[in-house]
Amino acid sequence: MKTLTQSAQVAKLIKKVALQNGMKVKASSSNYSMGCSVTIKVLKGSDKDLEKLKDYSDQFKYGKLDGMNDIYDNTNVREDIPQTKYLSINDDRASEILKYYDENIWKTEKKWMWFDNELRSYEWINQIKEEFKNDWQKGLINIMEGKDSRFTIKNVA
Repeated sequence: MKTLTQSAQVAKLIKKVALQNGMKVKASSSNYSMGCSVTIKVLKGSDKDLEKLKDYSDQFKYGKLDGMNDIYDNTNVREDIPQTKYLSINDDRASEILKYYDENIWKTEKKWMWFDNELRSYEWINQIKEEFKNDWQKGLINIMEGKDSRFTIKNVA
């Protein structure tokens, strides 16, 4: 029987909790000289569940990078659970929604419009989140389906 590395165990545990909360995620782990990492891509779920997942996941990091001194501080080492050196939880929910409507959304040049203001893609998403609050995912779907014309995406000619 294959034994999972600690980072793979962390990825598996976080994914299990995410699925129990009705979220859709992709989990991966890497092991390399002097470290290991886990990346969780959140594809579907509420803002509240994302925050809960981040809080839950903190226990699996055995420290943090001190960039000022260029060292890694082992501040949270625990022997009772598997842990990883680096843990990233990426919020890819907006990308997942946009991809459903246009699989080349990030590959072609676009103008991300809010009323008559051109925004960068992340500013556009943040504006939608601010406008729709906890319903931002539904708001984004409505925009992509043409039900809300305040926010648009235009192809650059």
